[in-house]
Amino acid sequence: MTMHSSPLLQARGIRKAYGAIVAVDDVSVSLGAGEMLGLIGPNGSGKSTLFDCCSGQIVPDAGSITIGGQDTTRWRMDRIAREARMARSFQRTSVFGSMTVEENVIAAAQLRMLPSVGSTFFTGGRTRARLDEIERRASEYLRLVDLERMRDVPASELSYGQQKLLQFVSTVLPRPRIVLLDEPFAGVNPVLMARMAEMIRLTNREAGTAFLIIEHNVDALAELCPRIMVLHQGRLMREGSPAEVLRSADVVEAYLGG
Repeated sequence: MTMHSSPLLQARGIRKAYGAIVAVDDVSVSLGAGEMLGLIGPNGSGKSTLFDCCSGQIVPDAGSITIGGQDTTRWRMDRIAREARMARSFQRTSVFGSMTVEENVIAAAQLRMLPSVGSTFFTGGRTRARLDEIERRASEYLRLVDLERMRDVPASELSYGQQKLLQFVSTVLPRPRIVLLDEPFAGVNPVLMARMAEMIRLTNREAGTAFLIIEHNVDALAELCPRIMVLHQGRLMREGSPAEVLRSADVVEAYLGG
């Protein structure tokens, strides 16, 4: 997917400190529409904090964030999700344990794909068509990650890896404009990792969704993302193609342990 000349997500000069600890220090990120961008760095380098700032979970101490040309720096997380059509995942899984696998996915999609909560109960022709599309896509996506056979199982009974997959499907199924994925492959076996990667490509290709992905599996990330950024001690260390970045001596020393 070719990105547009005007960035969809633009973070400029982001800084966030917690007391004396500077988690993110003057970092800028530009993500084009339909682009897939990787973000790597050692633990504690500021990757998740940068995600928190971009998604509205926290407000940066300095800098600005625009999505689709709108300044979203101080928008709440729910407003960014609804109006800017951004979705994100977290390192820790978050599912509704008492709901079934299928109910989790459908609930997440309804929040983003239906105009209001009331439309879930008062279904006219247009809303019914959307609900049918949600159910069809939920079945398709659960099949792709090998969870369709567990669609009627309470989410609390899934393994950690399966809950990770469920969270992933719930994030990408509504086809938002931007998805921030925080270590999507952690705790997932290689076969399902490949299926998740294919689903990312599918969503990117068919819906034009842009992805910003934090991932410690640099080989998997390099296959997905034409461009990678490296954070180290809260600052941007390197940016470029996977080959350029992973050959860099400072990246090897700081991140890969070489």
